[in-house]
Amino acid sequence: MLYSLEDLSPKIHETAFVAPSAQIIGDVEILEGASVWFNCVLRGDAGKIIIGKGTNIQDGTVIHEETTIGENCVVAHQCLVHRCTVGNNVIIGNGALVFGPADIGENCVIGAGSVVIPGSTIPKNSLVLGIPGKVAREPSKENLEMTARTAANYQRNRDRYLKNLKEVK
Repeated sequence: MLYSLEDLSPKIHETAFVAPSAQIIGDVEILEGASVWFNCVLRGDAGKIIIGKGTNIQDGTVIHEETTIGENCVVAHQCLVHRCTVGNNVIIGNGALVFGPADIGENCVIGAGSVVIPGSTIPKNSLVLGIPGKVAREPSKENLEMTARTAANYQRNRDRYLKNLKEVK
């Protein structure tokens, strides 16, 4: 559902998919071809949230405060992303927590369950693992291919849902 708050209203590109159970509140912009899946909360009441072209925000994720997520990113199931900037072609693995202020460069992999702590600057082409999250190495070719493949799969799924999702009564 989409909600305005005071004079702040979501802006959703016509080619984006927002699942019916997602809650999009206030100053949130979802760009071309992006998708926000079931039971996500994007709460733009304390700063603008921008979801980049072709990016997918998977089920149960919460995004709050001023946050920009780049193009063709994957924010996997049940993540918390708070007050940060994320570059293009990044995957944030299932259940990862990103606490800002934080900057994540392009082509990064944030491992499932990892915790990016406030004040972190993650250089481009980094694989981050652990609690607190530390740069372990550069992502492998397979890591980067997985990010691209997952983003493409969710873009196809977005189209499928835009055309065929029907509520059963």
